[in-house]
Amino acid sequence: MNKRFHIYLAIAGFVFFHTKLPAFNNDSTKVINPPKHYFTRTIYLDLYSTGLRKLDTLNVLSSKLHSYQVSQAVLGFNVPVVTKDFYNRDSTKISNLHFLLTGNYASVSVNFSGISRHTLSKASLGFRGIYNNGKKSIFFIEVSPFLTKDAGYRYTRTSRLSATALYDCALSPNFSFRVGFTRSFLWGNRFHLPYIGIRLGRLDKVNFSVQFPRSVTFNVPIGKYVRTSLFTRPQGGLYTFANVDSLPLQDVNNSKRIYFGRYEFLSGLRVDILPSRHFNFYLGGGFTTRNKISLFSTQQSAGTLTSYDDAYREKIGSSVFLNVGLVVRFGKTRSVYNNRQLYDAMDLNNTIDPGDNGVNPGNGTIPAPAKKIRHLDNNEVLDLIETQDLY
Repeated sequence: MNKRFHIYLAIAGFVFFHTKLPAFNNDSTKVINPPKHYFTRTIYLDLYSTGLRKLDTLNVLSSKLHSYQVSQAVLGFNVPVVTKDFYNRDSTKISNLHFLLTGNYASVSVNFSGISRHTLSKASLGFRGIYNNGKKSIFFIEVSPFLTKDAGYRYTRTSRLSATALYDCALSPNFSFRVGFTRSFLWGNRFHLPYIGIRLGRLDKVNFSVQFPRSVTFNVPIGKYVRTSLFTRPQGGLYTFANVDSLPLQDVNNSKRIYFGRYEFLSGLRVDILPSRHFNFYLGGGFTTRNKISLFSTQQSAGTLTSYDDAYREKIGSSVFLNVGLVVRFGKTRSVYNNRQLYDAMDLNNTIDPGDNGVNPGNGTIPAPAKKIRHLDNNEVLDLIETQDLY
């Protein structure tokens, strides 16, 4: 871990833990304040790695690069900072507005065995707003500026901006659709894409979701503590690395830095374990296919407002991949049990990651449906209270 990673970790810790302590009166009686937010303060760690693959030896540049392997570590967080409820004249709540602070730090190790090893970083800090009208509509906007750099080479520092704006319509607990726009680098280039999504099935039960250009998932919960999903999704990004090996490609060998794009298409199985509402971890694996890497000349890309034209591109063979993650949540929240609109809002917050890294911490904040209890004893009453999220 480099120095910047430790600085970012310190900032994330400050954001999470620099909160007001509970007030105490003169007789030491604790004053309990009700929770302000529906979303939890969340921090997550995601690790991803592929196997080593040889490149095309007939291509001059590919023969110099020789082989390719990538691994990625992402530390991220999102913190609710503003929650505002709106009421009717009869004091019935009809809608709410949420603002969240988001950020993450990604360290990407790119191993070309024929040249110097590169450790690329991406740091983002942004915000998102979610408005739920209390009926069927949810409006979502996320803006996430980020910096990319090749570790050890300050001149490679490059700033970029990813953003997403969506309209989500939950016509019923079993059906919703999304339309909008996203500025994304997840596909190894800078793209401006329409966002189109559809979900069949309840979020707290079996459901099938297609969210272009993010993911396709089939989610199957197994009891209260285990959730499984079959998925396909992209994994990638656009980075900058130092051309210390003078790669012979157009004007690239005369440039001190190069834009590097990577794209993989993952298909596999993921299992989430949720032992409590404060903590969950997941393990995923499968195959990465339709892999592609690209190099872009910074001179030729200067001033371009759309996607970049690559100076080098190669398709790479398939590989197995492994993905593990840890998610920790802090603090108390207002009850969301059986509030289908807020379930959709939480799904938006969990599945669209800041910084555009393709990371999904999972829907651990959406409670499992309560079982019907015929005869209540003390333990069952306590379980029901926890299910209703009344703490």
